[in-house]
Amino acid sequence: MQSNPQPRQRRSQRYRAQYPEDTQGQPSYPVYPDYNAPSQQPGYPQEPYQPYQRPRQPAYPQEQYPPYPQYQPYTQPYRQPDPYAPVTPPPPRGNNYDSPRPPRKNHSGDGKWLLLIILCIALLAGGGFWISGIYSANYPVFEEKLKAMATDRFYNGVHVDGVHLGGMTMEEARIAVRQHADYSDEAYAMNVTVDGKTWRITQNELPLKRNTEAVLKEAFTIGRQGTLSTLGTDTTPFEMRYQHALQTNRQGAFLYTEITYDKSTVRALAETIAARVYVEPRDASVHSFDANARSFKFNPEQVGAYINAEDIYNNIVANMDARNYNASIALSTRQIIPNTTAATLSQSFGLVASYTTNTTAEYNRNVNIRIASQAISKEVKNGETFSFNETTGRRTVDKGYLDAGVIISGASDTGIGGGICQVSSTLFNAVVLANMEITDRDPHAWPSNYVDPGRDATVDWQSYQTLAQSVDFKFKNTSGHPIYIVAYLSGSNLNRACKCTVEIYGVAFNPGITIGVTTELVSSTPTPTEEERVFNPELPYGQEKEVRKARPGYQYNTYRVYYMNGVETGRERVCRSNYRTYTRKVEYNY
Repeated sequence: MQSNPQPRQRRSQRYRAQYPEDTQGQPSYPVYPDYNAPSQQPGYPQEPYQPYQRPRQPAYPQEQYPPYPQYQPYTQPYRQPDPYAPVTPPPPRGNNYDSPRPPRKNHSGDGKWLLLIILCIALLAGGGFWISGIYSANYPVFEEKLKAMATDRFYNGVHVDGVHLGGMTMEEARIAVRQHADYSDEAYAMNVTVDGKTWRITQNELPLKRNTEAVLKEAFTIGRQGTLSTLGTDTTPFEMRYQHALQTNRQGAFLYTEITYDKSTVRALAETIAARVYVEPRDASVHSFDANARSFKFNPEQVGAYINAEDIYNNIVANMDARNYNASIALSTRQIIPNTTAATLSQSFGLVASYTTNTTAEYNRNVNIRIASQAISKEVKNGETFSFNETTGRRTVDKGYLDAGVIISGASDTGIGGGICQVSSTLFNAVVLANMEITDRDPHAWPSNYVDPGRDATVDWQSYQTLAQSVDFKFKNTSGHPIYIVAYLSGSNLNRACKCTVEIYGVAFNPGITIGVTTELVSSTPTPTEEERVFNPELPYGQEKEVRKARPGYQYNTYRVYYMNGVETGRERVCRSNYRTYTRKVEYNY
């Protein structure tokens, strides 16, 4: 076993040994005795020192290692240390055990590794300098770009509705665009002119709505969004956004708000304008008639005008969609030519049809016929329905009507206005000959003696409360032109038989056309032989009175016949007349 080596000297001690003058004046320390390890004490079992070696991982099957020697406890009795014993200095650094030193490692390859480490450090340093150079060269440009892009304001060149938003915040841009929109909306005025008359459409008549918020958000994203076109290229998304912002600044980006409006409001405006410019056409009409000269004076016609509301609607919508809010739309109406002009009436207006019946020599009856004839002499416009009762009114004494013979419940009697059924029957025949449409007609209780069976028309208002309930004669003017009825009673002596004539003036038929009327007996019923007798105490005793005659029954069809140069070309049934049978009725008192 080797003896304990001398303790290693400190570096400063080695240097002092070379230079003794440095040790002058330094204190000297006592030399302590060597420290003996417990294994060197007397009586402690001495075993050779074996350095610990980590066992290798055994391969399977595992090798068997020899057992380690059993540990022998220390058998020397414990002694209380002496507090007064001198302190033993600690052993010097290093291994002072008696066991042999571990074998030294072979450091022959350390130089290669050191060279490799130095080379790596040099490469890292060179790369760092290279990166630092690139960074130093490009960072100011990148910093400038980053500073230009890192803003919460709109980029230069961005316009919305013609307002430049560069450098504005979102709120500032919102105010600017809305102010411009309000100004534009207030200034917006579309003029629609029809035949020189102008209607002005503004924000009040047609309100506009804008999608300002959506367009501002879209404008703010310009230069702030990437694109898929950078994939697979050397351009970074940041550089692409920066270039987009530069291009916007150079060329400008122009966005416009979308204006919406209610098209139903446009249609209502168009219909209102069309109704305002509409002029209803008016046919020429008869102003007056000179019965003695049989000459007329006519009211001039009026040319109508209209415009299709759809045309107005389409023009307004087209300009609104094209953002031409201050457009001036000029439109014209179309003329509506009336069916009848004054020139046509003056050239072709004349007698179309006429019919005459003979009256009796009864004065009161002739007076009533003359009053009713004067009442029905009037103009009937095209498409108008003529009502005999409505035209004459209720027959009263105040109007000059007198008491004359009438038919009541199939019996002859007297009443105010008796005899005017001859006027309505004469008018009926004239209207059929004038080719008018019969809308309401009833026959008498039995055939009249002044017209053929099936060619009469009875009227009665005295027996009913209202006009709608009355028995009336009506016809409609379907000629396409106005007509004028001229009815009169010829003869100055009303105590004699006179003639009741009804003339209808209008546009004459085409040359060669004439119209006739004919009747056809469909069936007949013999006169009843029975007799109805009724007691009447008001009659003088022992007398009787015939109240109603016995009459046969008939059924007739009435036809309108058309002729061309005297040859029949067609016929149509105008009406059917049913004359019922009546038994003889006698009143008596005996």
